Amino acid sequence: MTQSFDPVQQREDEITRLVFDVSRLWRVQVNDTLSEFDLTASAWAVLRILRDEGEGRTQKELAGELAIEGPTLVKLLDGLEKGNWIERRISESDRRAKTIWLKPDAHARIEAADQALARFRHRVLGELTDEEKRDYMTLSRKVRDLLKSL
Repeated sequence: MTQSFDPVQQREDEITRLVFDVSRLWRVQVNDTLSEFDLTASAWAVLRILRDEGEGRTQKELAGELAIEGPTLVKLLDGLEKGNWIERRISESDRRAKTIWLKPDAHARIEAADQALARFRHRVLGELTDEEKRDYMTLSRKVRDLLKSL
């Protein structure tokens, strides 16, 4: 494997590695934090959408919002249903579709998981200055928007 001596390419390669490393390490820590609730980051994403953006979405809508395939979502929902986090109901507007709802006692457990995640985030992000946090958010938004425009 040949390495480039082009400083621009070297910098872009390092940025790419850092993005992958940060993303991977963040997900590992989120999974570790959520493990005490028998959740994964992927399952948490479903619960967060239902809590923050509203319940009663169809499985198809949720899969689209999470940018995952239907069978992958079904596995997540099976686990969440088994863990008594959610329930599936037949849609009132389309009897072929199922809508997803949080179980009543899930709200308190979601709050506890959210507090554990907040403690994790603070352990990491609390080490950054306000200026570093602003810079990171500015750059991340810019890269995100560039990626969305492709």
